[in-house]
Amino acid sequence: MKKLFTLLVVAGMFTFTACDQAEKKETNTEAEAQEMMEEMDEKTEEVSDAADEAADEAADEMEEAADEAEEAVEEAGDAVEEATDTLKSNAEEAM
Repeated sequence: MKKLFTLLVVAGMFTFTACDQAEKKETNTEAEAQEMMEEMDEKTEEVSDAADEAADEAADEMEEAADEAEEAVEEAGDAVEEATDTLKSNAEEAM
C-alpha cells in the first residue's frame, strides 16, 4: 500500500510540474504576442507617416505642374492674340 501511495504522489508531482510549465510557456507566448503587436503598430505608424509625406509631396508637385501648365496656356494665348493682330494688320495693309 505504501508503494502504491508513493507512486500516486510521484505521479501527482509530475502532473503539477507539467501543468506549471505549460502556464509559464503560455504566459511567455502572450508576452511575445503583445510585443509583436506593438512592433506591428509602430511599423504601421511609420509606413502611414511615410505615405502621408509622399502624398503631400505629390500634391505639391501636382500644384507646381498645374501652375506651370496654366502659365504655358496663358503664354500660348498671348502668342495667338499677337499672331491674330499681326494677321489683321497685314490684311488691312494689303487692302
